[in-house]
Amino acid sequence: MENLINMESLEHLKENLDNVLSDLPANYLLGAGAAAWLLSTGLKSAGKDKAATFVETLSVPLLSIGLYHKITELSNKKESAAEGI
Repeated sequence: MENLINMESLEHLKENLDNVLSDLPANYLLGAGAAAWLLSTGLKSAGKDKAATFVETLSVPLLSIGLYHKITELSNKKESAAEGI
């Protein structure tokens, strides 16, 4: 059986994710992650534990991807400002 997870396929996955997510502003991803976290909190307080757990699992990747994009945007701005000096 063929090993489907290798470094070459992971590089293509990273490129595809960067292409898709580069169009979205980091603030949208951070907002979606925060909204998912708040929704999961509301669902948990309403007694919908399974739905709250599912929505909560979505909030962590959204927040981390949004934070990653925010950091890369800031570093790109610093690099472009340093080149302009």
